[in-house]
Amino acid sequence: MHPAVRILGVILYIACVAQGGWPVLMAGGALVAAALARLGTPGLRRFAAMAARLKWFFLSIVLVFGWFTPGLPLAPDLGPLSPSVTGVLQGVERTLVLLLAVGAVVWLLQGTSRERLVQGLLWLTRPLARLAFPRERFAVRLVLTLEALPQVRLLAAEAATSGAQAGGPRQRLRRLGDRAADLFHRVLQAAEEAPLDPIRLPSEAPPAPRHWLVLALVILPLALLALAG
Repeated sequence: MHPAVRILGVILYIACVAQGGWPVLMAGGALVAAALARLGTPGLRRFAAMAARLKWFFLSIVLVFGWFTPGLPLAPDLGPLSPSVTGVLQGVERTLVLLLAVGAVVWLLQGTSRERLVQGLLWLTRPLARLAFPRERFAVRLVLTLEALPQVRLLAAEAATSGAQAGGPRQRLRRLGDRAADLFHRVLQAAEEAPLDPIRLPSEAPPAPRHWLVLALVILPLALLALAG
């Protein structure tokens, strides 16, 4: 499939599941599950790793919606300390939306090479060429940033685990500043030592009609479900 169609499909998919209700989430979940299954073990592992890093964020969403949304109490015996049924359901729904968005992004990044991502971004930004928008620079920088994020995350994890953790608040703040400075220098050093791999800008061939047909067959049902909900 043309990379521009893949990128546009992910954007439209996320928009549909974000606006829809439970029927859209169920249909979108089936699509993401099938897409990740086609990627095989590497794609599933990448999705699991990204979801695991967001677990506390997901939990905070459920807690905020559960305890700050009025409605019937989930546990009446707790009185005012009980979360509401409506709030918990809304929190779970928002969490599922984010999970599906993560799955769609993993499918895009795992199944699309760097050159094809650049090709898709260049084709999608063609209308901006008349406004003197630097399309090539934008596409290359965006793709390189996405590729560098995992390496920066590893450096951040190493910096977070280094050093003692004992001491008062002032000492902990000082160590936090030292780790941030050390992380900054590590990132600069890694950037200077990284090999200069050339990036070939592919031709901006338009997507084939069958690619647009596949996109319509996938997105239109989700859009109709979202509008019906």
